[in-house]
Amino acid sequence: MLVGLAVVGAAGAALTILPGRLWSSNVVGGGTPLHRAERTRLPVTVNARGTIESSRNFEVVNKVEGQTMILFIAPDGSTVKKGELVCELDSSSLREKLTNELITVRQAEADLQNAVKTREVADFALREYEGGTYPQTRQNADIALILARTNLSQAAERFEWSTRMHERGFVAKSQTIADRDSKANFEITLERARTSIDVLEGYTRRKKVIELQASVQKARSDEMSKRAKLALEQSKRKKYEGLVEHCKLYAPADGLLVHANDAMNRRGSDQAMIQEGISVREGQVLMRIPDVTAMRVDAKFDETVVSRLRPGQRARIRVNAFQNLELRGAVVAVQPIADPSGRDGTDVQLYTAKVVIEGTSTSLRPGMAAQVEVLISEAEDLLAIPMKAVLQIGSDDYVYVAGPEGMLRRGVRLGASNAELIEVVEGLQVGELVSLAPLRLMTEREKREAFSAATPHLR
Repeated sequence: MLVGLAVVGAAGAALTILPGRLWSSNVVGGGTPLHRAERTRLPVTVNARGTIESSRNFEVVNKVEGQTMILFIAPDGSTVKKGELVCELDSSSLREKLTNELITVRQAEADLQNAVKTREVADFALREYEGGTYPQTRQNADIALILARTNLSQAAERFEWSTRMHERGFVAKSQTIADRDSKANFEITLERARTSIDVLEGYTRRKKVIELQASVQKARSDEMSKRAKLALEQSKRKKYEGLVEHCKLYAPADGLLVHANDAMNRRGSDQAMIQEGISVREGQVLMRIPDVTAMRVDAKFDETVVSRLRPGQRARIRVNAFQNLELRGAVVAVQPIADPSGRDGTDVQLYTAKVVIEGTSTSLRPGMAAQVEVLISEAEDLLAIPMKAVLQIGSDDYVYVAGPEGMLRRGVRLGASNAELIEVVEGLQVGELVSLAPLRLMTEREKREAFSAATPHLR
């Protein structure tokens, strides 16, 4: 990154120096090292620090609702095998709830059985009435009606006969009166038989069917309610059984176990360190088992260079723990939002870029510090010189060039750069020699005139 120097006079006014103006030095060569300007390949890179992480993590998550205390947890950094017990949570209260729920389920099963039997009895009573009691009652009513009609017909014939016989003097008057009364009684009996059938069909049957149907519907509704309650209680039982099972957490894969304490470094976080005796919440990640064959670097880039990063750009990676190890990688993602400020309260805005490491290296571990150099662009056949050969005064750039009259200062226009080289667009020719220590070629008078009270800086 280029570092500018403002030139300020004694009164605070900026001192303007025209590009291209030559300033002589009383030191010819000055004993400073020289560099010959040549055309070369100029890779433009940006650098950042970062942390090794795994691109694929197997997470061990707490699935127990509410707050639960850790009774046992495998040590941070230990090597585990798939299926190995790595954490156990307190399940005592859940087991108590499970026991109570088992009792509730048994009671609900008994209630459902009673409701089923009640509904079966109600169904049977309806079928019994419609298929047995009612037809039998109607049949008896029909028989009574037929019998009443027969008796009435016989009584009418007898009354008619006794009337004729009385007129002829063969039967006493009392007999005729008795036959008349018998006929009247059978007429009443016939009317009662007809009324009984009308009441049976118009009222009794309909009323009884409605009552029995209502009983069936009520019994079915009660059965459905008891069945739903049983299903609910069984669901609760399964939930508690599952929660009790979730109190034991097993490793989802072979690998290195890492406690999930990353949230502790965030500002405002009150998360306690993962350890035995603390309470953890539902959904909280307790541990991770990183896949060390798929590693990346989460590099933190300054806001001044993040706009130049693009997915696909090549990168060179050096891990602090392995000085002789140089890895290759590529940018795969750049976070669009700045990282949250750390607990130190700094205002520096940093953006995370994910750089995937190519190949596999089982020696890498999550959390290792790394240096990342991302290749932004690369140009061929550019005239470039070392960064330390450039002197910036105010907004202008200069170099000291060797000539027949000695080392002369010359204004230049610069272009792309990296940590070592910078492109010279105008003001310098191929083959010219430039000083690598320009400050040493300036006299004290020239420094005072150029920089006044300001302290000069090299690029």
